[in-house]
Amino acid sequence: MYNLHGRWLRRLSIIIVIIFACLIFVKRDVILDKVFNQFGQTSAAPTAKNVSNQSKDLVAKDYTGTQTFPVENNQPDFNQPDLDTKNGSWLNLSRRDWLGRPQQANAMLNHSQMPTEKRTRLTVKTPGYHIYHFNQNGQSNYLYNRSHLIGYQLAGLNNDARNLITGTIALNATHQFDQQPSMEDYENAIASYLRKSNHHFVRYRVTPLYRNVERVPRGVEMEAQSISDDSIKFHIYIFNSQPGWQINYYTGMALQQN
Repeated sequence: MYNLHGRWLRRLSIIIVIIFACLIFVKRDVILDKVFNQFGQTSAAPTAKNVSNQSKDLVAKDYTGTQTFPVENNQPDFNQPDLDTKNGSWLNLSRRDWLGRPQQANAMLNHSQMPTEKRTRLTVKTPGYHIYHFNQNGQSNYLYNRSHLIGYQLAGLNNDARNLITGTIALNATHQFDQQPSMEDYENAIASYLRKSNHHFVRYRVTPLYRNVERVPRGVEMEAQSISDDSIKFHIYIFNSQPGWQINYYTGMALQQN
């Protein structure tokens, strides 16, 4: 009787541990938000160390007023198989990492993927997302958007946590007060090209880049190449920064500078 009772206790303990582990995994975004917010109250952000490869070289750069700059002379780094259209249009989103952070998104874009319905309200809470309002030249803005890696207008993806990062308005949206390009400007150019013909294809890759275990990306690397011509061809890096704001990339907390 004792052995039977002991076996049931062990089984129950294992079941409880498994359930607890599953709950932690499912709720890891909420848990990590609390942990990072508790131990990262300062608005100062750490610098990158031990940088070697190209992605780390990019993420090590600090914003100095220029939002966007070309990478590898603006030449996308696709090989010939990457540009093959034998499988038609497709979309491939990477799994989020253990911190719940979105990773690289790849696509072969075509007009057939573009949405015909208006985008619905976003409900996904991206890592490090907080609400901050500020005024810019008399207009009210949010500091952060929940930014799509593959823009909604290109593929119709909306509330997919693998495709959404916490991005500043300067990263995500067309600039109203200077001529610097944002993600939206490049997405608009691709969308315009795709609408011109059902036979137009664009190979597209978007990579959010993080320093160490920071939850908000320092920037986004974007590459695109139209297949039949060079109408769309770029390889750029856009800083996930906002003029006049100091961002803690661990927590997403921010301070507006005077």
